[in-house]
Amino acid sequence: MGRLNVELYGALLGTLSEKTNGFDFNVDPNVFEKYPLFSTIMSFSVPLSLRFTNIQKRRANNFFSELLPEGQNADWIARSLPFSERTPYNILRKYGKDTTGALVIYDPDDPASSEKARSEKIDRKKIRALLENMQWEALANSPVSGKTSLGGVQGKIVLAKKGTSWYRAHYGCPSTHILKPVVPEYPTMIYDEAFCMQLAHRAGLTDHPVWIETFDGADALVIERYDRNRNIIGERIHQEDFNQALGACGNEKYQEYGGKVSAKRIAQTFARYGSDEDVKIFAAGLIFAVAIGNLDMHAKNVSVLHMPDESARIAPVYDQVPLKHQNTDGRMALAIGGEYVHANITLASIVSELASWGCTCFSNEIDTIAFIKARLSSYGDALGNQPLHEKAYPLLKEDISSFIKKLLTP
Repeated sequence: MGRLNVELYGALLGTLSEKTNGFDFNVDPNVFEKYPLFSTIMSFSVPLSLRFTNIQKRRANNFFSELLPEGQNADWIARSLPFSERTPYNILRKYGKDTTGALVIYDPDDPASSEKARSEKIDRKKIRALLENMQWEALANSPVSGKTSLGGVQGKIVLAKKGTSWYRAHYGCPSTHILKPVVPEYPTMIYDEAFCMQLAHRAGLTDHPVWIETFDGADALVIERYDRNRNIIGERIHQEDFNQALGACGNEKYQEYGGKVSAKRIAQTFARYGSDEDVKIFAAGLIFAVAIGNLDMHAKNVSVLHMPDESARIAPVYDQVPLKHQNTDGRMALAIGGEYVHANITLASIVSELASWGCTCFSNEIDTIAFIKARLSSYGDALGNQPLHEKAYPLLKEDISSFIKKLLTP
């Protein structure tokens, strides 16, 4: 087995070779005809260079490892490989042609890699079967032609949608939508997420629709991918989550695990590579998470889009799931003003957090307070206009309203 090609926006960035339980990334010299030395087109944490320091090598290994599924999804996707080949390298070798973002990763010596990407129209009965048998065809990957990898713990499948029809992706065909089934342990969760993501849409935090759709009697949460160009079929948009951007691994996505990630570090990264507007959008998403009781806004649930012209901007909000009413410890994934316990977060906590970033857009306390209150008020206004699904947590609107009221109270 040789090396894997790593392509982005039609250019060969370099190759991956296998090392003990991971990857070794080598940049192709010809890429500098398209991108300059130290370009961050692929990753903030892995600028393109012909020689990497040991720290950069570890960050490159981490970056590619973070493209792989987590938890049960990782176990399910590994089942398709012989036991001796269940390594991160071999999983990415088989499933890297359609990843999160726009990277296309494949083995040039594998005949399956040269197969033309295509999609297969499927009916609603088949979609239900895929949702109910994720453990055998993880992410809706066909045993032979499935080439999709997607991060995350929650069970899901990925499909392509054209008009009103649904298609299964083969040989690296870009998927366009993520579908999540009902979770038996948390029967309201997909309906709660649909409500809050629709609320985020009303509040201007995303322009990508999320809805509940029924497939042969089975409900699923349908999410339009923000890393696909809805105007050009088959065009991917590169994205990087903040575990990758900050060099964090696995559960280090939670601030209390290792301390590599924090809202401050995320904001300062946007300030360095993006703009004040990106910082404000991130702050708005963080405030939204507190307002709805989303305890799980961790580093992998915040991402940056890397555009073909090397510009970078914050991705729309995603995975905004209210969890305060679930059986949890009530602690936030990222501290707000040094406070992890959601019940203890106040307006002053948020003001303190935003001020700690040292960004010019939050250097004035009066303006910062006005910004926070304006965002909370807009979320409250949107809340009144957003209907709640009959299978959602029945007190969700009341809970969110009370969170917002508390945060607006001095």
